[in-house]
Amino acid sequence: MIDLETIADFTWNYHSEFLLETNNGNYIWSDPDYNGNNTIKKYNGTYKEWCEVNNIPFGREKGVHKISEYCGTDVKFI
Repeated sequence: MIDLETIADFTWNYHSEFLLETNNGNYIWSDPDYNGNNTIKKYNGTYKEWCEVNNIPFGREKGVHKISEYCGTDVKFI
């Protein structure tokens, strides 16, 4: 499981979701700035699979960040 202190590599899908790649697996953040619901949930796929599901050739790399610093402290883990 991850928490606000977890470091993740963030990749944006050009819509409301970000793929968060961590040492504890992959997660999806639904960004409220892009009409998401500000939740983070486990994603059991790879980066390549995430791109295929989102029908994109690649995501936009947003860098490595601590979850609390990029998503804020009000994000909900589900």
